[in-house]
Amino acid sequence: MCGVLPWGSRVAAQTYFLNGTAVDAEADCYQLTAAVPTSTGAVWYAEQLDLQAAFDVRFALNFGTLDAGGADGIMFVLQQVGTSALGASGGGLGFLGFGTSFGVEFDTWQNADYGDPVQDHIGCVSDGSVSHTLSTAYSPTVAMSSVGANVEDGQEHLGRITWDPELQEIQVYFDCVLRLTAQVDLIGDVFGGNPSVFWGFTGSTGGAFNVQTVCLQANSLATPESIEVCLGADVVLNAVGEEGSTYAWEPATYLDDPTAQSPLCTPAESMTYTVTYLDACIGLVTDTVEVEVVPLELSWLVSPPFSLTCATPELDLAVVASLGSGVEFTWSATPPGILGGVVGPQAVVDGAGTVTVSATAGGGACSAELTAAVIEDVDAIAVELTASADQIDCDTPEVLLTATPAAPAAVLTWSATTGSFAVLSPTEATLLAGGTVTVTSLNPSNGCTATASLTLPEDFTYPVVDAGSADTLTCREPSRPILGASIGPPGYTAQWEWVWPAGGGALLETTTLTPTAAAPGTYTLTVTFPENGCTGSDSLTVVLDPEAAVDASEAIAPNVFTPDGDDSNAYFMPFLPSDPQFNLLSIIDRYDLVVFNRWGNEVYRTNGLPVRWDGYSGAGDPLAEGTYYYICDLRIVCGGLSQKTLHGAVELFRGAE
Repeated sequence: MCGVLPWGSRVAAQTYFLNGTAVDAEADCYQLTAAVPTSTGAVWYAEQLDLQAAFDVRFALNFGTLDAGGADGIMFVLQQVGTSALGASGGGLGFLGFGTSFGVEFDTWQNADYGDPVQDHIGCVSDGSVSHTLSTAYSPTVAMSSVGANVEDGQEHLGRITWDPELQEIQVYFDCVLRLTAQVDLIGDVFGGNPSVFWGFTGSTGGAFNVQTVCLQANSLATPESIEVCLGADVVLNAVGEEGSTYAWEPATYLDDPTAQSPLCTPAESMTYTVTYLDACIGLVTDTVEVEVVPLELSWLVSPPFSLTCATPELDLAVVASLGSGVEFTWSATPPGILGGVVGPQAVVDGAGTVTVSATAGGGACSAELTAAVIEDVDAIAVELTASADQIDCDTPEVLLTATPAAPAAVLTWSATTGSFAVLSPTEATLLAGGTVTVTSLNPSNGCTATASLTLPEDFTYPVVDAGSADTLTCREPSRPILGASIGPPGYTAQWEWVWPAGGGALLETTTLTPTAAAPGTYTLTVTFPENGCTGSDSLTVVLDPEAAVDASEAIAPNVFTPDGDDSNAYFMPFLPSDPQFNLLSIIDRYDLVVFNRWGNEVYRTNGLPVRWDGYSGAGDPLAEGTYYYICDLRIVCGGLSQKTLHGAVELFRGAE
C-alpha cells in the first residue's frame, strides 16, 4: 500500500535497539554516527519481518554536511544475527562481517577495493560483504540522486524500500524516484529457507566522517494491498501519509476509527477498504486494501503416511497454513524424543511415533491442528554367503563364492577387506586370494542393508625337500645308500615317492627316505602335502667313478675249496689277490664256468651268470672229494671292458659234514 513518512512531529510507538555509537535523536530519529572518525552505529526494529509477506518501509536519511571529507554512509539491513548486531566501521558501513544478511547501501564514499563508483551510490549486497565485485552482490551500483546531486547536504532525503515475495523483487526509491530494482530470492538464497529476519539501519565513519541520521515513524511499514485474517482476529490497517494529512477509510464497517491513520479492523467477513490521504511524493492518493477473512486450516506439504527408512533416517516435515502470515506453530510428538529442528511450520522427525502440529493466529482467535503417524520401514533382506572350498591352496587356487539373498529384489554388491576376487554375476564371485569377502544386500525399497562375510585362509606352503646324497659308485661298491633326505616344514602330512628315468638307474627300498642306489642315475624325491595339494621335489645324481675300474686280468681262481657246511671257503669263485674279501662276482658281467672230473667228463656248467660253484653237479648232486678241472671265461665291463680265461685244477674237500 502506498504511503510516506511525515517529516514533522513523529509519534514514538515502536521499540528499537541501539548499538555502537547510535543515539536517540528523538521523534523516531536516530543518529548513527557523530562527526568523529572510525565509529559504527546501528538501530534495529524489535519486531521481526516475515519475508513471506510483502513490505513497504519508509524512512528519511540525513548524511550530514561534509562532502569531500564526509563518509561513509548508511545501510538498510535484513539479518538473523539479532538486535545486538554491529559490523565493521569505515567502508564496512556497520555491515561488514555479518553472517547471513542482506543490505541496501546508501554509500557516500568511494572504496575502490570494493568496486565503488565515484558518486554517492546505492547497491544491494549480502552475507556481510560490501564488495560489488563478488557473487554476494545482487545488483550493480546506481547513483543515489537521479540528477547526480550531492546528498551530503544536511537535508532529509526520502527513502523507500519495497519487497514483493511473489516476484522476488526488491525496489529502492530515493527522493521519490525509483533508483534500483534487484531480483533476489531472499528466503531461499540468502536466508536458507528461514523467512523471519531482524531489520534496521547501520552507519559508519572511517578516516572521513559525518553526522548521519535515520528517521522512522511509529508505523513506518505500510499495509500491503491484500491481507488475510482469520475469523475473530483483528488487524491494523496502516497508511503512511504526509505529516498533517487526514485519512478517510471507507466503508467504516468493522473499523474502530475510519479517520485514523492506522485503524483497528475486526472483520466478520471479507472486506475491501479504500483510504484517501496526502502522499509527499504523489500528492492526494486513494489506495485500496483487501482484507480477506479465511478459516485457519493446515495441510501437510507432503501428504502422509510418513515413513522412516535406512535411506531416510529422518524426515523434514512441513505444514502449509491457509493464512500466509501471522501464524504461530507449536509442534509435539509421542514419544517426545523423536522431534527436533523445529522452525515455524517445519520440523524434523527421526523416530517412529505420532507428530502433532498446532497453529494459532489472530492472538489465539483461531486455531487448527494436524496429527500424523510416523512409521519405520527398516527391514533388510538377509543374504547367505557360501564357498566351494574351505581355503585357497595349490589344489584349489580359485574358490567359487555364492550369495543367496532371502528375496530376489535384493541388490548385491561385493567387497573385500583383504584378498582379491572377481565378480562373475550379482550372486557369484571367484575368490583369487585368501582374505575376507563381504556381500552387501540392499533393500531397494528402503535403503536398508544386510551383510554376510566369509574369511577363507590361503595356504600355498610348498614342501621343502632335500633329496640327500649318496657316495660315488665304484666297481667295488656298486650300490650306495642315499642319506640325509629330509622334508619340511613340520605340521603337514608328507606323501612321497622316488622316481627316475626309465633305464637310467635303480633304487632299492623306495618306501623309505634312505633307499639304496644300485646304479648310477638321477633320482628325484617328490613330496605332496595332502592338506593343500602343494608339491615340491629335489633331485640327486649318483655317479660311477670311472677311475675305480677292476681289471679282469688280475683275477685268479682258488686251488682248493671245502663245501663242508661251515661257509668258510665253501665256494669256488674267482677273486682278486689284492682284495680277497671283495666279491668279484658282483661286478662280473659274463661268467662261463665248465668243470670236468679227472676222467674228462663235464660235471658242472654255468649259463653265463656270475654264480659261485658249491661243489654240486649240474644235476644237483654233491660231487665226491677229489681233483676237478675247470675252464672259466669272465668279462668285466665296470670301468671299462676286460676279459680273462682261467683254467686249472682245484681240490674239493668235504671233510666231516
